[in-house]
Amino acid sequence: MKKNGNIKRAAAGMMAACMIAGALAGCSGRKGSENKSDPAPSQTAGSEAAKTGESAGGQTAENTAEEPAHLKLFLTNKNIVDGSYAKQMIEEATNTKLEIIQVPTKELDNKLNILLASGDRPDIIQCETETMESQLLSSGILLPLNEYWDNYPNIKNGRDEATWNLMRYTDGNVYSIGIKNPNPLSIIAYRKDWLDKFGLEVPTTLDEYYEVAKAVATQDPDGNGADDTFAFGGYQNVDTTWFDHIFGAYGALPNYWMVKDGHIVNGSTQPAMKDALIYLNKMYQDGLIDPEFVTDDAKRWQQKVKSGIYGAGVTKIHIFDHNNWSNYYEPFIQAYPEGEHVYGPVLTGGCDNPVGIRMASERGWLRTFVSKDSKNIDACLRLIDYLMSEEGNRFAQYGVEGEHYKWEGDMLVRLIDDQQTNDLDLNKFFIGNTVLFDHSSPELFDAFEYSHTTCLANPVDGIFIDELNELYPKLKEITNTRYIEMIVGETPIEGGFESFVEEWNSRGGQELTKALDEAYQAK
Repeated sequence: MKKNGNIKRAAAGMMAACMIAGALAGCSGRKGSENKSDPAPSQTAGSEAAKTGESAGGQTAENTAEEPAHLKLFLTNKNIVDGSYAKQMIEEATNTKLEIIQVPTKELDNKLNILLASGDRPDIIQCETETMESQLLSSGILLPLNEYWDNYPNIKNGRDEATWNLMRYTDGNVYSIGIKNPNPLSIIAYRKDWLDKFGLEVPTTLDEYYEVAKAVATQDPDGNGADDTFAFGGYQNVDTTWFDHIFGAYGALPNYWMVKDGHIVNGSTQPAMKDALIYLNKMYQDGLIDPEFVTDDAKRWQQKVKSGIYGAGVTKIHIFDHNNWSNYYEPFIQAYPEGEHVYGPVLTGGCDNPVGIRMASERGWLRTFVSKDSKNIDACLRLIDYLMSEEGNRFAQYGVEGEHYKWEGDMLVRLIDDQQTNDLDLNKFFIGNTVLFDHSSPELFDAFEYSHTTCLANPVDGIFIDELNELYPKLKEITNTRYIEMIVGETPIEGGFESFVEEWNSRGGQELTKALDEAYQAK
């Protein structure tokens, strides 16, 4: 494991590999050598249009200064409290009054459909799934943001050209703004203290990996006398992501697109996946995979990671952040004061051309849209422009310099803890933001750099076709269900895999693959 790597070198290294169209959407801005103070949020963060006295909505800057514009926001639930410190400061900075409808992720699509059907259209809309995004893009209700860029420079300059090209719809317009986040946020990791205890090295082949996984699960590495450690686990809704390090060794990733012989294919139906399933079934039967991976939810899985029961598999990269950006490392090290993780390479031995773990869409896990029928288009864009500015983005995540954080060189040091951050509603406004890691440890940046040697880019990221919305959600569900059935032994792999491939193709997989390949070749 690399220790104390230079932050700037590591940040630069994040740009090196697995980049789509030459751009990594996740490189967050870090404090430069000038170390300027961040001003408190102010009206100066408004749009260029407001500064010149003209606005997209026909109002003048004088009017907007007198009367805050009322905006209705439909957002994924971050428990933003009306009247909270961050909300009030953002409203003051943008001369708005925000009415926020917050919906849990699992209910987001359904509640948005109901809201839109009622005719009650929010000014700003968020969605997380490709299905809902496709519905919104084809509905004709969204504002083409690129038509307003010249008046909102923080929006235009908030993403590079390659990223905006990924966001472009088939008509050439940009309607959505995605979260800009490091990618991937997962990594293949091992408990180094357990490897040392057993005299084992970080595995590079499937055979070596099985030896490590078996030791982790069967030789009581934590010394508590209980049979409670596993190579890895997972959680609902169960997908194949947790098995990427095994599938990748066999040259493909289920529910993921790749290029083969110059054409787009889906990893789910590649013949080598049958051998990967046989390998995983053996792991499951030998007790190396947490049997509760089918029933655990995200919180329970996170608690297991933090309590240190997993020792060899795909996990969240935040376990390497000694400054505890996402609250993984600190609980883990409290449970295991001598504990340590080390990351590992793509495993070999399953095929001649192994691949790494999947990347999330470079378009961001959460997308934000503006309704073209909003009566306050200028205010919508003014709000987004501020939150995408360096000043607004840093305030929304960290607060005010000198009060909530300070700078020590190019490292940000928080002056408030997680509970205070939550109470102030900081780090909750995920509207076109660039996720900052200014207070993260060098170990995390080293892990980011390394992760790009173990990932596989998605060649169809940014391609919009109707078939994706119509067919792919069900195909992914079929893949997850059938794969899990075969891994846990409910369905025989011999014959079962062939039946799955036939089902996948007949349920629209063949049609979708053909359509995507045609779009890929055209693009």
